[in-house]
Amino acid sequence: MSTFTRRALVTAASAATAGAAATALTPATAAAGPKLGLLSAGEVESTMDPAATGPANAAAFAADVAAADGRQIVVPPGTYTVGQVAITGATIDVRFMPGALLVPDASLHAVGPAGRWFQATNCDTRLYGLVVDGQNIPEGAWRSDGGELRMYDTRMANLGFLDLPGNSTSLGTYGITVKGVQEVIVDGYVGRDFVGRKDDVFANQAGKVNHLFVFDCERVTVRNVTASGGEGEDNDFVHVLDQRATPTMHGTFESCHFLYNGQTRRCMKFQGGNWSLRDIHCYPGPDFVAAGPDTDVGEQNLNCVDFAGSLAGTVRLSGSFIDATGYVVGVSHTVGPLGKVIVENTTIVGGRRHAIRNNPEPPHAAQDIQTMGFFAAPSENESEIRDCVVKGFSRAIVVQGQRNRVVGNTIEDPAELWFQGGSSLPRDFLELSGNKVYTRTPGAMSVQPRCARIDNFSNLEIDDNTLLRVMRIENNVLVPENTTHAAVFIDLLNVDASGFARNNRAPAGTTPVRTGGTNVALYQNQGHQLRPLFTTADVGNVITGEDNLHTHAIPAFNLNTAGAAVRTTFTGATTNNANPKTLRVYVGTALVMTKSLTPNQAGAWQVEIVLIATGAGSQRYTVKLIECPAAGSGAPTVAGVAAGSAIQPSNAQIILKTTAEAVATNDVIAQVGVSESLEGRHFVFT
Repeated sequence: MSTFTRRALVTAASAATAGAAATALTPATAAAGPKLGLLSAGEVESTMDPAATGPANAAAFAADVAAADGRQIVVPPGTYTVGQVAITGATIDVRFMPGALLVPDASLHAVGPAGRWFQATNCDTRLYGLVVDGQNIPEGAWRSDGGELRMYDTRMANLGFLDLPGNSTSLGTYGITVKGVQEVIVDGYVGRDFVGRKDDVFANQAGKVNHLFVFDCERVTVRNVTASGGEGEDNDFVHVLDQRATPTMHGTFESCHFLYNGQTRRCMKFQGGNWSLRDIHCYPGPDFVAAGPDTDVGEQNLNCVDFAGSLAGTVRLSGSFIDATGYVVGVSHTVGPLGKVIVENTTIVGGRRHAIRNNPEPPHAAQDIQTMGFFAAPSENESEIRDCVVKGFSRAIVVQGQRNRVVGNTIEDPAELWFQGGSSLPRDFLELSGNKVYTRTPGAMSVQPRCARIDNFSNLEIDDNTLLRVMRIENNVLVPENTTHAAVFIDLLNVDASGFARNNRAPAGTTPVRTGGTNVALYQNQGHQLRPLFTTADVGNVITGEDNLHTHAIPAFNLNTAGAAVRTTFTGATTNNANPKTLRVYVGTALVMTKSLTPNQAGAWQVEIVLIATGAGSQRYTVKLIECPAAGSGAPTVAGVAAGSAIQPSNAQIILKTTAEAVATNDVIAQVGVSESLEGRHFVFT
């Protein structure tokens, strides 16, 4: 078998320059057909003829390869009908000039191997400028088994059958198929409108459609690809498969553009191997049609970019734009556990409505399922999404495996949940940190009782996540566009969960992290308010009877874990008259202090409450009260300290408040209240 080596190329070029520079055509190009005139040294002209039959041109192509013996064959402009070509153990180097078009012979309109157009076995192949119009006659265009394949500036259209019924002998529709090839380079490819013969059976060959199918190869480089249109039941523009016990296939996909329609099951499907995907762009094409008026998802669309199957390897997607509006899932790892998916610096866009349609697979039951931007199945391990933008979707990010990381992402306006982690199975380690969630659409994230949920994880790290309301200007005032999202930003639902939650933030009135009955520790102003809770409006008693002054509600579960604590300070004043005045302090429903304030004095008073959780539903408190003349120069006129235990339910709000009982309105006035969490800190001993 001839091979390309630096020495062989240099030797051939030198010989051609020395002894054949004046030869216009080699003997292999002297037959009838278009004549190009002088060729470069080492080139030969193809003997194919636009006027010849398909079998004749197929024989001419094979004869050209044999006669050229590694030299480059040049195909002049023209339309060539070509029958089935099979070449073994040769060097194939063909340059198709602009205007050269190959169309298939009618004999290729057949199921199985008879419908395969070009077959190269153990060949070292270079193809430049190949343009084919399948005219819906053959099932496949080019296949290489073994050897090497390099294809540049390729265009393919209209492969696959429109008329023949699907059956088990079909090979599927393929533009480029490579199996067991040591090195694959596809640089510059445009393909459109491939079709598969549907037989209502998925995961068989009849409806399988691939522009590029890479199977058990080694080094793969794919650049500058555009694929669009077509239909089928397993219609994936790209399918990469390495079924070996230890997959060794690896490579890159770069600058690829996929314009899908409602028949495109996936844009890219990976099963095994290690892959770097850069500058990938997926969009709904002009022929995309949603499955119905109440959904954005197409009839056949499943996962836009997918690592599928229990095969080892890694897919790393970076610097890309995935508009997965027409898909149920944007980027996914659907099986595991040996592989992993890492997505970074990528934008993933999706529709906010459910996938409402009939299931593409039998028995075609009706579906109403949530869409997802990034999904990692319960069986996967170590997938990550970081520094990405995820826009829309019903659920923005869902990771259910082990050792996952969701870090530094921007989540824009999800419909129901911005994050879901874990499943009914115990899982170990999840890092959820540095994510910013923007809520915009009125009613978004209000269907669930929470904005995010985490189930059944040990070793949680939940740090520095922020919920932000998108604001608009209305009458020169900033107004939040969505005020109806759930009251809990991140909710931990399994009592066996453990780990840490630090410095997560949400708007006032929203609990940043609700730990429930878990063993997750809260640190650093975590879990209470975005900032300390302030009350600055004056509130006084109203004539006789006991009246509430300032009231602060500590959100549910914030004092559920031993060591969690809050300090609340209330201040106020008294009116200078002879009326009796009584101030009371409550922790939840428990009255913990009663003090008579000084009559005939313009007084100032302060109450400080420190409430510390000793466990779920149990607390210890200390209450201090001091009253002085309002002028501030006199000694305290009233002072007191109370300490004790409380058993206020921690799964509900705990109300801290002061009340006043007096004679005339505003005998006692509350002026300022502030509640702040007491931060847990680590000590370092030297």
